[in-house]
Amino acid sequence: QIILLGDRRAIVIDCGSRSDRQALQFLTRMGIDSIERLIVSHSHDDHIGGAVGVLGAFQDQIERICFVQDDRFLNSTFWLRISELYRTGRLRKNQLVRLEVSDSPQLVWSDDQRSVRLRTYSPTAAENLLAQQTQQQNPTSAVLFVEAGSHRIVFAADSEVAQWREIYHRAGRRLSCDVLVVPHHAGRFHSSADDLEWMYSQALELGVAVISVGTTNQHGHPRADVVAAIARHGGRVMCTQITPRCNGNDTNLEFLRPAVLSPVLHPGSSSPEPDFTDAGRSRNVACAGTVRVEMTAKNLTVSRLDDHQRAIDRLVADNRLCPLCRPAVG
Repeated sequence: QIILLGDRRAIVIDCGSRSDRQALQFLTRMGIDSIERLIVSHSHDDHIGGAVGVLGAFQDQIERICFVQDDRFLNSTFWLRISELYRTGRLRKNQLVRLEVSDSPQLVWSDDQRSVRLRTYSPTAAENLLAQQTQQQNPTSAVLFVEAGSHRIVFAADSEVAQWREIYHRAGRRLSCDVLVVPHHAGRFHSSADDLEWMYSQALELGVAVISVGTTNQHGHPRADVVAAIARHGGRVMCTQITPRCNGNDTNLEFLRPAVLSPVLHPGSSSPEPDFTDAGRSRNVACAGTVRVEMTAKNLTVSRLDDHQRAIDRLVADNRLCPLCRPAVG
């Protein structure tokens, strides 16, 4: 996820896998020459892998590098590159920030003039240590809130419900959320149906739920129960790519190519030509595609939200698709 700050500046949160250069392509296309925060939520390859490339391209133009020290971090290629830059004097101590909260959220970045701030709401030191002890990375994922006035975007990484119970306990109330990047790509981040219900009925008051997911993912993302819970409690779902789970588990999605919604050219746009894996599965078919949100202290707009929702409804009406985000209809 990339936050454009104006004046050729940006904040980068996670960067995809090592082979995925979309973040770099987008930064180049937007003319970015300064990264105020390079943030890695945890050390799974699909979050940390591409950070090495961003660090290499912008190492002299990065103000702070922010990370969670889980059990994999010190052995990651990302940390090895950071430590090399530090030893050779290319990075300073104050450029390295560990993401960790105590009684209140940790301030990561702010623009007081525009009333915007980026804060970490999880993990605590105890959560981090316990996750290291059990050699699990998801339960210590950094949960990041971007806040402008009364508006809020939440980047939930691969956080789990136990973390959200801690966040709820510290806040003492249900938190409103205009846009949520759904935890764990709408996979299993909960232990029970009650956990899942609590998350979207008590912890968060949702507006738009963005599910970052790939057409050919092998993890069963997104899960039907997660999408149904989001929709049941008022969330409007936007998946970045369509998956066989919305097509009766049929992996041939060529009838939707290049995209459910007419694509906008950007790095990572779906190919207009047929694109298959070696196993014959359609891949890289966009649903909402790249989701663009504009936020100020006064306004928040999700670009093409209504167009996307209408496109989904047309597919349902024409019996061409049974999307998970329309459980009452599909």
